[in-house]
Amino acid sequence: MSTVAVPGDALTAVILAGGRARRLGGVHKPLLEVAGQTILARELAVLSPRASRVLLSTNDPALAGQGVEAVADATPGQGPLGGIAAAMAAATTPWLLVVAGDLPLLSGTVIDLLLARAGSDVDAVAPFVGDWPEPLCALYATRARPELVRRLATGELKVARLLTDGVLRVTRVDEAALRAVDPELASLLNVNEPADLARAQALLKRNG
Repeated sequence: MSTVAVPGDALTAVILAGGRARRLGGVHKPLLEVAGQTILARELAVLSPRASRVLLSTNDPALAGQGVEAVADATPGQGPLGGIAAAMAAATTPWLLVVAGDLPLLSGTVIDLLLARAGSDVDAVAPFVGDWPEPLCALYATRARPELVRRLATGELKVARLLTDGVLRVTRVDEAALRAVDPELASLLNVNEPADLARAQALLKRNG
């Protein structure tokens, strides 16, 4: 694998924890446990060694008390895009690593793969499974914040479009490259319903 191009002192990470988890009874997904550890703890174990600072994007006081620096959206209700823009405003590094708060099997090798593809001529680095981007497990240059602010102001809230409409310079990490380090794409398994939680538990048990 290529040498990581973004050192820790150039990287802030943010865990997005703004979802309402309706299909899971309204629980805070980062606080769900998988094999005895919360998803939040699992993600922090991957992110903390790689970033100079880890933020938790939330407007919920219950999550703001988890021992992680919380950053609230400037305008609530703007979804993940609002959370990313708020984290960019709080970051003092040139790069922001964005992960959803419901990725229990997030892998350091996948994160390192993204970090290795960064460069001065790149605004974002993201996994693509087929033609579909994974915008909530992706690396963004904080200099892209004005574009996010513009989209928020005009109501263009779909985060995936950041990676597909050609405005940002995006490096795609294709499925073959992802599977080379994460054969089952476990890092991209997000917990939206009880079956996803069961699958994560099963993958952990099978892979040790």
